[in-house]
Amino acid sequence: MDLEKVYGSGPTAVRALKGVSLGFAAGEFSAIMGPSGSGKSTLLHILGALEEPSSGRVVIGGTDLSGLSDKNLTLLRRARMGFVFQFFNLIPTLSAEENVMLPVLISGEGTAKYAERLDELFSLVGLEKRRSHRPDELSGGEQQRVAIARALVRNPDLVLADEPTGNLDSKTGAGVLDLLRESAARYGQTVVMVTHDARAAAVADRVVFLADGKVVDEAREPNADEIFERIRTLESAG
Repeated sequence: MDLEKVYGSGPTAVRALKGVSLGFAAGEFSAIMGPSGSGKSTLLHILGALEEPSSGRVVIGGTDLSGLSDKNLTLLRRARMGFVFQFFNLIPTLSAEENVMLPVLISGEGTAKYAERLDELFSLVGLEKRRSHRPDELSGGEQQRVAIARALVRNPDLVLADEPTGNLDSKTGAGVLDLLRESAARYGQTVVMVTHDARAAAVADRVVFLADGKVVDEAREPNADEIFERIRTLESAG
């Protein structure tokens, strides 16, 4: 990918990414970690076609994003990507089921063919009896599980999660992480998560460490203590 991202110009320009090259395999759950300002969120936004790189390429399933128009980027996001954010971003007047179906409705597809998919997803997230509830009738953990079901409803190739456990207690957050891991394993999806939490990252198959806009290390299935020490070392070096 060799991604570069520069904000501004001249002496005040900020290089948020400096030649980042990474690949993410189908069915793999990856976590991205690093000190504040290391480029984590910028990288996630570029992977999700929410920002353009200053240079370099993003290729998803053989499709080079740099060659796509804004319209086609929007269509690609709808068809092949799912997003899970720290803040659940549910529409308060809609039921859980209606919130999950939003990507389908926005795409203009008919909803009838998704009946079985909805049953499967609500079973996966453990909310079979809460489908008709509005967000204010759900706990924070339940709302995040609805958000995950919404991200998965159209069976995307790539699921991007930005601090998905940031507003949850540790027990509820662990359940959300298990769902993301199950999604990667069951559906063969690529899951990429930005997190500052070493315990959350330890659930992933792979942890990528960024510092000062560059990839400085990565590890396979490290434990939380190893991740915490690595982050503390990076923060001290910065």
